[in-house]
Amino acid sequence: MSTGGAGTAMVPGTVGQLAILLVLVLPGFFYQAVRERLRGSLASEQEPQNRLVRAIAAGALLDTLYAVAAGPWLVRLLAGGGDGPVAGVLRQPRQAGLAALLLIVAVPSALAWAEAVWWRRRARARYEPTPTAWDALFRDRGSCFVRVRLKSGLWVGGWLGSRSAVSAYPQPGDLYLQAQYRMGPDGSFLGKVPGTAGVYVRAADVDVLEVLLPPSASAAGGSD
Repeated sequence: MSTGGAGTAMVPGTVGQLAILLVLVLPGFFYQAVRERLRGSLASEQEPQNRLVRAIAAGALLDTLYAVAAGPWLVRLLAGGGDGPVAGVLRQPRQAGLAALLLIVAVPSALAWAEAVWWRRRARARYEPTPTAWDALFRDRGSCFVRVRLKSGLWVGGWLGSRSAVSAYPQPGDLYLQAQYRMGPDGSFLGKVPGTAGVYVRAADVDVLEVLLPPSASAAGGSD
C-alpha cells in the first residue's frame, strides 16, 4: 500500500499542482524547441535524455530569473490573496494568460533566437560545421563513380549523379546510386548493369568506400 502511495505522490493530483509543474517545466521545452529549429540538433543532444536534461536545466534557469526579477508580482498573480495556489489565476484569467504567454513562450523563444543570432555572428565567415566524415565526403560532391566494398567482401559500384541521393547527419548514413555497374573481384568496373534503376547501400554495411572522378575531371585535376 505504501508503494502505491509513493508512486501517486509524484503525479500532480490537483489543477494547482499541474499548473505549477507546467510553469516550471514548459519554458525550458519552448527554449529547446526554438533553439533546435534555428540552429539544428547538436551531436550531444541526439539522446532523448540529454535533450530532456537540457530543457529542464534551461527551464530552471529561466524560472530563477523570473523569481528574481518579478517574484512578488508572480506570487500575487498566482495566489491573488485567496485560498489555493492558483486562486489569482481564477480571478484574473486574462492577465494570467498573458503572463503565461510572455513567460512560457515569448521569453524562452526570444532567448533562443538571440542565442542563435549571436552564435551565427560569432562563427567564422563561410564556416559550416561538418559533423561526420560521411557528410564531408559527399558535401558539394559533383557527379562521380562510387565503389564500395561491403563488410561481406562483395563489391558494389555505380554512378552518383543528379538523380542519386545521400543522407546527411543526423540521419543514419545511406547512399542511393542512380546506376549500378557490374564489379570484378578486385573492385574494377566491368560495365553498367543492363536495365539498372540504381542501387542502395547502407553506411553500416560499408567496409571501404571510394570516390572516383570521371576521366575528364581526373585529367583536369592531375594537371593542376
